[in-house]
Amino acid sequence: MKTHQWVAGLVVVLLMLGGCGKAAPPTDKVVLDEPFPSLKVTSLDGEVLPLSAARGKLVVLNIWATWCGPCRKELPSLQRLSQTLDARRFEVLGVALDEDAHVVREYLIDKGVIYPNWLDPALKAADDVLGITAYPYTFFISPEGRLLGRVVGLAEWDDPKVIHALEAAYRGDTSGLAALSRR
Repeated sequence: MKTHQWVAGLVVVLLMLGGCGKAAPPTDKVVLDEPFPSLKVTSLDGEVLPLSAARGKLVVLNIWATWCGPCRKELPSLQRLSQTLDARRFEVLGVALDEDAHVVREYLIDKGVIYPNWLDPALKAADDVLGITAYPYTFFISPEGRLLGRVVGLAEWDDPKVIHALEAAYRGDTSGLAALSRR
């Protein structure tokens, strides 16, 4: 094997370990402390819904896909996070990039994931509105609808440090989210 082929292969493996996507590191179109874009996503039953329905809560919005290994790996910890946080103040939401709602539904059932999940099969929200190209990708959105932070790639969401950072962010201290974003 020639050196350049070996290096190219290594780069592909490293990208796969870090997350699923087209490029790394990604740059999205969403600006910190600005209003989060209005997204219309499709429920697993085919109903088009606005993301703004979760206003009033701090939202952990995870963009994922069944074909993304790191996405699949972090879903159980997102489920545990959703069960740990106070549902009156927090909402964990998922947007799957898959085309087949049946595949997503079956996968969620198999993994015991019950927090709300929607579909973005044509990548209208992920690519066109948000401008993300690597997955998983998680946004933190304030109860007022402003972007508080983001995490690109795999995370252990039920880690006490994450829970503490989210609790503090709800009270107005986003420094812990900034530390999560730089991981």
